[in-house]
Amino acid sequence: MRLFLCEKPSQAKDIASVLGCKRGDGFFTGDGIAVTFCVGHVLQQAEPENYNPDFETWNIVDLPIIPTVWKMLVSPKTKAQFAIVKKQLAKATEVIIATDADREGEVIAREVLEYVNYKGPIQRLWLSALDDASIKKALASLRPNHETAKLYDAGLGRSRGDWLIGMNMTRLCTLLSREYGYQGAFSVGRVQTPTLRLVVDRDRQVEQFVPQSYYDITGLFDATIPFKAKWQVPDNLGDEQGRCLQVTTVDHVLSQCHGQPGTVTQFDTKRQKSKHPPLFFLGSLQKAMSAKFGYGAKEVLDIAQSLYEKYKVTTYPRTDCPYLPLSQKKEVGSILDKLKVVPTFAAWCSAADVNETSACWNDKKITAHHGIIPLPVTPKLHEMNEKELNLYHAIVQRYLAQFYPVAEDDATTIELMVGSQSFKATGKVERVKGWRLVTGKDSEDETADDSSNLPLLSIGQTLTAQFQREDKRTKPPGRFTEGTLIDAMSNIAKFESDPKLKSILKETSGIGTEATRANIIDTLKARGFVTVTGKQLISSEAGRSLIDALPDVLTRPAMTALWEQALDEIALGNGSLDDFMARQSTFITQLVSMFKQGQYTLKLPKVLAVTLPCPVCQKSMKQLSGKSGKFWVCEDKEQCGLLLNDERGKLPKTTPCTCKKGVLVRKKAKTKGKFWWGCSAYQSGCQRRLFDNEGKPGKDMPKSSLNTVNP
Repeated sequence: MRLFLCEKPSQAKDIASVLGCKRGDGFFTGDGIAVTFCVGHVLQQAEPENYNPDFETWNIVDLPIIPTVWKMLVSPKTKAQFAIVKKQLAKATEVIIATDADREGEVIAREVLEYVNYKGPIQRLWLSALDDASIKKALASLRPNHETAKLYDAGLGRSRGDWLIGMNMTRLCTLLSREYGYQGAFSVGRVQTPTLRLVVDRDRQVEQFVPQSYYDITGLFDATIPFKAKWQVPDNLGDEQGRCLQVTTVDHVLSQCHGQPGTVTQFDTKRQKSKHPPLFFLGSLQKAMSAKFGYGAKEVLDIAQSLYEKYKVTTYPRTDCPYLPLSQKKEVGSILDKLKVVPTFAAWCSAADVNETSACWNDKKITAHHGIIPLPVTPKLHEMNEKELNLYHAIVQRYLAQFYPVAEDDATTIELMVGSQSFKATGKVERVKGWRLVTGKDSEDETADDSSNLPLLSIGQTLTAQFQREDKRTKPPGRFTEGTLIDAMSNIAKFESDPKLKSILKETSGIGTEATRANIIDTLKARGFVTVTGKQLISSEAGRSLIDALPDVLTRPAMTALWEQALDEIALGNGSLDDFMARQSTFITQLVSMFKQGQYTLKLPKVLAVTLPCPVCQKSMKQLSGKSGKFWVCEDKEQCGLLLNDERGKLPKTTPCTCKKGVLVRKKAKTKGKFWWGCSAYQSGCQRRLFDNEGKPGKDMPKSSLNTVNP
């Protein structure tokens, strides 16, 4: 039996439909064919305690924990589906991997095949879209096993490397932080932590920024079309950015210019061509949607995935490539025909020229996937919500823009001398709208600004003018948004000061991947390391404390980018998983050793433990943090041992109990907004349960009422 192994139910359903299979329980069957699915990762990395029960208790002497043989466990949430997949694999004589066509998809399938010890032949179904035509096309050109097997090695390297850093450094830093009074877990991640540092560093640049005054002179010159020209600061009067910081200098120049005519020394008009905006890849789509609509990175990924999987109107979204293969040209006509029937796109499609060739067509720059484009299907726009429409509209616009001429502008430069001082004006007039008819003036169009019209002048012509000083202040860099942070993660070389490392980083794909960056940002938000204010991401005190406490080697984005480059080399067949893991093991061993020897230390401020008097024995109760949140514990564990839930940093309401062994504690009932009272010494035999009476203990509950409260 030939078995197609998919990543998710919807994917399996689409492939099964094309193959003519009928639905079963967790799979589809046909004539000698079956299709089943994994529901994402059905296996998960084993925890340290699964390798050694002693590791359940966190202890510095056990670190570093480095598995010699890596273990995978069946995820409890997907146990039932895994059993179905395993049963189908036992019948299979050939497996077609049909998971998402990327590194993670390869891992999802192959880790299952390895876990069940499947030894039969394997082929790869490589899909860029889930419409029937695309599935049929991919089925006709299955890839041999060896073409994508190395993606699995790269995926294992990422997963195991993340485990080594995350497990060891989180345990180490958490245990060391206890000395400073910290109780919670100090979460450290290979990609998460350097990403957090980007945000922390930018926030501090903004907050520590000291604005500086500088001064310009603007001349308003009288011509057939009056225009403004800006004083060109001489090198000996300006700073590194060409700004004049001395108001007395500017006022002296201003006095020299007053009453003086300007003589035209240069007049030049050139036709400039503005190339088509590139097709979207996931990162650029996230950046554009964040800037225009304020959408979060994970939100954009989910919407793009919905357009791909649910509506089947766009190609695979988790791509890092803005180009198309030349073979895609034969589908242009059918795509335009399907879009043409939609009123929103009709005029654009009718005016499109399929013979127009933009830079998006480039076989040499295609990676695993091409740019995100619409599929040759008529979209049901009425079924989409506003956000889905916005994304789809943007993707269609970018695609259609490729079939319009380049935009053209007449760019004019005027240079004048006023006495010994130079002034310059630039302007631009749009002559050919080209692709701007579809997208408008795109934010990535560098020539779209400065659209002022200038008069026709001749060299040597003199013009009267009026001059004025303009007082300005330097501005800090902008805080990160999710879109600009995604862009920063992709272009990490911009944030590296070391020249040699900067040069190397220009050849890397940054930190994280197109598929994981949004989740990394979401993790930082979920753990309280960053907060969202409007569109801006701002680091919290907890996030800053973490970055300040850790050594540079764990927070520096450049180090993670180099690891990503090594994983890319493994995927290309230019590196080995064993070599990569050997380097990772050596790195984590040396890092832990340096902490143990005191060469690295956590730089944390002391935290005074929060204490309150115990309502039973009057000794101190300490506030601690656990898996379910904060709680209070009496310091006298032997004689008292009282445990109470935290109520917004305080103890819950209590009152003495007649048993004298514990106290009555006010607790939430199963019914929302209702409360009851129970004795803290219930394990010692006190079974008192009382109704709540406006925040105070009321009447005793009859036994028939006990099942209405939480145990």
